[in-house]
Amino acid sequence: MREILRENYLELRVENHVLEEDITAGSTKIRATVAPLETTAVEAKKRAVEGRGVGLVDAFYHGLIDQYSPEYPSLKSIRFVGFSLTGMLDRNRPRNAAQSDAVGEVRLLVENSEGNEFEFTASSRSITACALQATLDAVEYFVNSERAFLVTHAALRDAESRSRADLVQKFASNLAELVRNTSYSEAIEAARKGKKS
Repeated sequence: MREILRENYLELRVENHVLEEDITAGSTKIRATVAPLETTAVEAKKRAVEGRGVGLVDAFYHGLIDQYSPEYPSLKSIRFVGFSLTGMLDRNRPRNAAQSDAVGEVRLLVENSEGNEFEFTASSRSITACALQATLDAVEYFVNSERAFLVTHAALRDAESRSRADLVQKFASNLAELVRNTSYSEAIEAARKGKKS
């Protein structure tokens, strides 16, 4: 995807968030600001992401899907299948050290429409920060995958129209790799409708 998109590869980060959680009711509401990294050349802007769910990750994930799936419909075909948090405690610290500032690592497992699994990890001294970043990394990956698929699909159509067998083979091979990530049928249909408008 990075090779296909180059400077248009979208990298995102969570700048800040506000979390409201009713532990008794088991409901969570999050408002977060998601921004592209400054190194991203693609036309991207900060987005206010709001979501509700059962817990931090569920609420943030729903907010991200609500925010990005109108533009990237393939996001609707992924689902979480695993989540773990590990404290990276330093055993060499003195016994009286609380280690409440230890680095935490979140591992997030996502399944696509074909049942293939993808793992995303993030670490930070803030459990919340690494949980949010791992969730955002998963969405970022599938957004870039769809973008790369559409660019390659358009390049394939162009190569076919110009009878460039060498390029047709290259782009068809790239598409075969990208469709392993998830289904792009809705994205192709949306692109076709956009051209007709």
